[in-house]
Amino acid sequence: MRRHMLKHEGEEMRGIRVRGLEVTRLEGLTDAMIGFAVTLLIVSLEPPTSYDQLIKLMMSFPAFAITFMLMMFIWYWHYRFFRQFGLNSGKVMLVNAVLMFIVLLFVFPLKFFATIVIDYIVLERWFGFDMPDQLDRTGLNYPVLHTIYATGFAAVFLCISWLYRLALAARAELELTAFETLSTRVHMNVYILIAAIPLLTIPLVWLPTQWAPMIAGMSNFFIWPATSIYAHMVKPKFDALKNASEPA
Repeated sequence: MRRHMLKHEGEEMRGIRVRGLEVTRLEGLTDAMIGFAVTLLIVSLEPPTSYDQLIKLMMSFPAFAITFMLMMFIWYWHYRFFRQFGLNSGKVMLVNAVLMFIVLLFVFPLKFFATIVIDYIVLERWFGFDMPDQLDRTGLNYPVLHTIYATGFAAVFLCISWLYRLALAARAELELTAFETLSTRVHMNVYILIAAIPLLTIPLVWLPTQWAPMIAGMSNFFIWPATSIYAHMVKPKFDALKNASEPA
């Protein structure tokens, strides 16, 4: 599947020429592990045995959809990196192993957090839906739960940024152009930025106010303006490199 997503050899992906044309055993193992993580999400849902249980199961799908979507995004970012650079060094294997460990460790806390936020805060408390009780919320400590989520989310993106840092270090071996080097550096910084914002929300969830969970949760949406501002800041550099490469 990874190989056939390419349209042609020499294709560019986000400003970086494709160098990894063949799927490695490392990528195959990663695919299997992400597939296993998605399977864990599915088997955690008990099959319905009545109409009422079916309706309750269907109502719980938004939280599952959010978790599944994030797993697919991680898979795609991983796919894009290995297609762009085709690196298979020992350091890349190490970072990939750390990333997969975090994904497998993070999948259940992510599902639990998504269920609490989507089902019980957004759909039930804000919109008035009568959501089924899937979780035992006795003794629930939301600040701790938010901290676990933010830490796991940040760890995933720091690992992806780490992969791009390794590609940047191997720019001579990969024969990256100036444009590709800048693009690689920007990718690395964007993933660091995405990781930093959830970490910065952790102190907010511990504020001595009943609005602290909402403040911390909504602060995660600063990821979009922050990355957009950064993209706007680096655009002149890309434009200058494009202009310099164009024939007079």
